[in-house]
Amino acid sequence: MTKSMTGYGRSVASGNSLTVTAELKGVNSRYLDIKCKLSKAAAYLETSVKDQLQQSVSRGKLELIVDIDGGGLRKRELSIDWELAEEYMVKLRAIRSAFDLRGDITIDTLLSQSADILLEEAQPELTELPDLVEKALHGALEAFIQMRTAEGNALAKDIQNRMTDIQTMLKQLAELRPQVMEAYKRRIEDRITSYVDGGLPENSRLYQEIALLAEKGDITEELIRLESHLDQLAINLEKTVPVGRTCDFILQEMQREVNTIGSKSTASSISIIVVSMKSELEKIKEQVQNIE
Repeated sequence: MTKSMTGYGRSVASGNSLTVTAELKGVNSRYLDIKCKLSKAAAYLETSVKDQLQQSVSRGKLELIVDIDGGGLRKRELSIDWELAEEYMVKLRAIRSAFDLRGDITIDTLLSQSADILLEEAQPELTELPDLVEKALHGALEAFIQMRTAEGNALAKDIQNRMTDIQTMLKQLAELRPQVMEAYKRRIEDRITSYVDGGLPENSRLYQEIALLAEKGDITEELIRLESHLDQLAINLEKTVPVGRTCDFILQEMQREVNTIGSKSTASSISIIVVSMKSELEKIKEQVQNIE
């Protein structure tokens, strides 16, 4: 159920006089970043739309575009300011009487003031708009999540394959551990012997010190912790909640353990495995960067 942060979804909802198209895109981001581009008629719905997205998505940079089309948007109605029209008529008659003017006050005379008397409603009431936006958003979000889930499953499968390879490498390291420790111990003995005339006496305290030094080169603890981290990574990849940040933290810990193994052992056989393991962990980390 691992989800990718990359996805795309589009949906169209149609009503009696309106058609709403919702298009949702998502790319990687450390946090949740939502950008909405809504038509002017639906601008008042932005807060509600963002709330719905936040309930379904926890990480990623999202861009939502909502377009609205239809006769409902183009419909315009005219209303008459009757009080102002009557006032115009009274004033026009008063002017004609005061100056003893001839001629009738016609409809043309009154319409010359149409900018004041005839009022155009800026926008009709779009009662079906909220439901259509919600329906289009739901469809786009559903398609968006389906794509994220499909890509997330592909990412999880690739990560699991690489984890299997790392598991094999851990077994190889465990098998090499006794040989490496013995070689490390002999190397310490040979170096000390080269500085002591006649070699080391039996039951010498130096043997105890050599054993302690050899233990410092032991990688058992690191191998155990790596096994545990692999188990935790596998468990998280099966969860239905967002796990990207948790997996990223686990990988950092794994990289630290592998670096410690590399610094403890100078054996070429172990160094080769460590390099391969680092390479696989780096590839897994790149994949995890795409997980929600």
